[in-house]
Amino acid sequence: MDSQDRWQPSRAGILNVYQYQDEVLEFAGGRLLLRGVNGSGKSTAMNMLLPFLLEADVRKIDAAGEQRGVLRSWMLSDNDDTQRTGYLWIEFVRRGEHRTVGCGIRANRSTDRVTTWWFSTDRRAKIDFRLTEADVPFSADVLRTELGVHGQVYSSTAEYRAEIARRFFGGTDPTAYFRLLHQVRNPRVGDRIDTDLPRTLREALPPVPEDAVSDAAQPLEDLEDHRRNVTDLAATGEALDGVVETYTDYARRVLMTAVEGAAAGVDAARTAAHRLDRARAAADRTVAAREEAARAVGELTDEHARAGAERQGLVSLPEYSAHADLVRRRDELGRAETGADTLGAVRERAQARTTTAAAAAGAARGQLESDLAGVAGHLREVAAAARTAAAPVRLPDPPALVTEPRHDEAGGTTVDVPEVDDDPTTDLASEVTAVADDLRTHRGTVRDLRERAAAAEREATAAERADAEAADARE
Repeated sequence: MDSQDRWQPSRAGILNVYQYQDEVLEFAGGRLLLRGVNGSGKSTAMNMLLPFLLEADVRKIDAAGEQRGVLRSWMLSDNDDTQRTGYLWIEFVRRGEHRTVGCGIRANRSTDRVTTWWFSTDRRAKIDFRLTEADVPFSADVLRTELGVHGQVYSSTAEYRAEIARRFFGGTDPTAYFRLLHQVRNPRVGDRIDTDLPRTLREALPPVPEDAVSDAAQPLEDLEDHRRNVTDLAATGEALDGVVETYTDYARRVLMTAVEGAAAGVDAARTAAHRLDRARAAADRTVAAREEAARAVGELTDEHARAGAERQGLVSLPEYSAHADLVRRRDELGRAETGADTLGAVRERAQARTTTAAAAAGAARGQLESDLAGVAGHLREVAAAARTAAAPVRLPDPPALVTEPRHDEAGGTTVDVPEVDDDPTTDLASEVTAVADDLRTHRGTVRDLRERAAAAEREATAAERADAEAADARE
């Protein structure tokens, strides 16, 4: 059983008993440690609380259970009061539930009589209820009024013991337990430990009910039937194990399918939720933008209306007509200036192109003169080769460039350019073509002569060889 399910002492108190004026003892986890020199009252304090407050037997207060008149001695010894009242109490706790039990004691010196009363309540002493008024302990009647419906005051020890047995021992009579407790608390417990203590321990155990004995004997009588049933049940169990295994696999597959479907559904729901959140955010932004645009449109409409009204008022003024005429003239002047600037830029670009063209023409004329000089040199080389080869060719005259001056009125530049329709190479191409044909014809003639000379040489060699063979034959 969990320790939290059992009643544990949490506090205890001694009020106006023995040498204690008003003492409260705190328990830690149901345990209490008292330290002090011999004679300081440790044993007396424990005798006042346990097991006295649970057993409610004034004859067994001390550890040995042999002293008499202990309560009168506690109340009147070392005290001159004729009558004295005190309280002993202890508080138990279980899972936040509290139960306080205790004993009230009144001793009268003149009558030599000690009166006790007992109480039990679910309230906490010195926290939820009082035991004194102006440092004077309550009587039994005043305590009963103080507790009200939250507790009970007993004048009979039998009723109080029944309350203790019901509250703390589940209704079982704890007499044997208290007897064992007194036995082990007795200072002479070791005198007859081999006989008295084992007997006391056995007596302290609760008796076994007859129903429990019958319930324990019945299975022994039915053991043979149980054995047969066990054999049958074992076979049934094996068959059921196969069924359970098959069904377990089936159930696992079904559950996995359901889990996968659920997971897919959850993912889809999350995706849809994310999309919905994004759509809501976009819709909120769109609504805000539309409202802002509507507001801006309204403001612009109002401003346009005001500007239109102001414009109509300004147009009707004579100053507006004069200003419009000035603006028109200013625009015409600006366009004229822009046109002049454009013409100046065009003129500058034309001059630059003219200068560039003149330079290009000069370069082209120099290149052309160089090319014509090269053509004349080639013609001379061809003529020298024709004379050397004794080829009957007639070469054209070397081409010559004919130029005329060209004057640029815009830039004031004069450039010598070839005459119009004058190409010095026009007749040269046809004449060179005729020379090339004559040279090819001459080359063919020379080749034919060379071939005939080679054939004649071969024939002369063959004739010489035939003559030599004939001479050899004659010899």
